[in-house]
Amino acid sequence: MQLTTVVQLQTTPAIHAALVQTLRACNLACDRISRDAFDSQTFRKYDLPHLTYHPVRAETQLAAGHVVCAIAKVAHAYKRDTATLRTFQPLGGIELNKDTLAWKVEEQAVSINAVGGRLKISFLCSAAQKERLRGKRGQADLLLRDGQFYLSVAVTVAEAEPFAPQGVIGVDLGIVNVATDSEGNTHTGEAVQRVRRKYRRLRQLLQPKKTRSARKHLQKARRKESRFVKNENHRISKELVCLATDRQKALALEALTGIRQRGNGLNRAARTELNAWAFYQLGQFLAYKARRAGVLLMEVDPRYSSQTCSRCGHCDRANRKTQEKFECRCCGFQTNADFNAALNLKARATLSAGLMFREEAHASNQGQAVSFSPDYS
Repeated sequence: MQLTTVVQLQTTPAIHAALVQTLRACNLACDRISRDAFDSQTFRKYDLPHLTYHPVRAETQLAAGHVVCAIAKVAHAYKRDTATLRTFQPLGGIELNKDTLAWKVEEQAVSINAVGGRLKISFLCSAAQKERLRGKRGQADLLLRDGQFYLSVAVTVAEAEPFAPQGVIGVDLGIVNVATDSEGNTHTGEAVQRVRRKYRRLRQLLQPKKTRSARKHLQKARRKESRFVKNENHRISKELVCLATDRQKALALEALTGIRQRGNGLNRAARTELNAWAFYQLGQFLAYKARRAGVLLMEVDPRYSSQTCSRCGHCDRANRKTQEKFECRCCGFQTNADFNAALNLKARATLSAGLMFREEAHASNQGQAVSFSPDYS
């Protein structure tokens, strides 16, 4: 499987200026290629080089590798829609191929072909990132964020051999509690909500002012909220996968779809909380971490899981007294509402894979081995 690794380039003022010039030249070439492609209605990656390669090489100071990547960028931009002329930000990210980028991983340095010539630049990375960079590397992008240059590169990492699960751990997702599993562990969303409220208040206070000081303050706070939420999702997904690995169980996750549409009838504050919910990101992190650890990840229909009693199966909206409390009106079973939903997800996942688990249990009782090959596709 492939993961994206981002390293920070250590640039001097001269190198920084050269890289900025290269970004501007490449994106200017993209605009030139885009106009020719739109005027001639030629959008295929195979056809564009015949139309634009030599004119762009003649008009710019770009190396052949940069022109090839610019053509590929334009062709990719027109894949979604060919009815609108595509334009490119002057300092937007650019792709670097093997002709324009060379890695010296052990020295923690790269050689980049810029407009003025080759530049040797050192980079910062962790020990884990350096180990990944020693493997097979794919496409790399040069990015400029808040005045700092980064390289984002796709690297191939090994996947663990999938193990035969000895059961299922159900995982209920939410806003108040980001994740609650059927083993009784709760990952609260209080810290995430606190950070979201903080930056929401900051934006409401500063955006109407439109002063230079306000703009600088907003620029400084950019992406801090998303970085915090991303870190929390990484931490929670890692803990869930480690739990599944330690107990040799599969993970059952809610298959959530249509969240925004279902929130249209809610008030403004509730819609804001719902639309900011990063459940998809958490699911993506769980998916790739589970593959790396050999854990089977299952998606389960979550409908009425929060209203159904995990003990007797009685389903009633009134069973859920509050966001936190669940009390069955049929059997009187009481527990945390999110924990009850996680138990229901576990039961549904076990039922859907019941044959597999029953065969495995039977074989175990008979002292036999059952081969199991989970399908992640």
